[in-house]
Amino acid sequence: MRHGYTLFELLTVLLVMAVLLAIAVPPAAHWRDAAAVRGARDELAGRLAWTRIAATSHGGAALVLDIPAAAYRIELGDGVTAHRGDLGRGYGVVIETSASRDSLVLRYDALGVGRTTGGTLQVRRGRAAAGLTVSPYGRYRRW
Repeated sequence: MRHGYTLFELLTVLLVMAVLLAIAVPPAAHWRDAAAVRGARDELAGRLAWTRIAATSHGGAALVLDIPAAAYRIELGDGVTAHRGDLGRGYGVVIETSASRDSLVLRYDALGVGRTTGGTLQVRRGRAAAGLTVSPYGRYRRW
């Protein structure tokens, strides 16, 4: 007696697996988008905190956000660019602000107090979105 599976049985198993995969793919894509959005927002929040700390030792600092490119750079008070980041390329996200502008400068003085900061940033990818609200004094809140 031979042991094995018939072609019909193998095709039935493949069909069931294909149906299960088709059901699972859309939620997985949304989870991937949500993770990318949260990661980009958290990187931006971390760099904002780093900018505030660096401002106290360098006589001021600013995080300059290029909205269309979803990129940022940190400029220290002594004119040195300390760090560059590209959220668009790294996470595949776009950034939107509460006001339509091409760039946003979040500046801190030598005491680490925000000067001319403030604004709402929304990070998007697909249907997933997350945000960061920066107060005029430079504190931020994630949402």
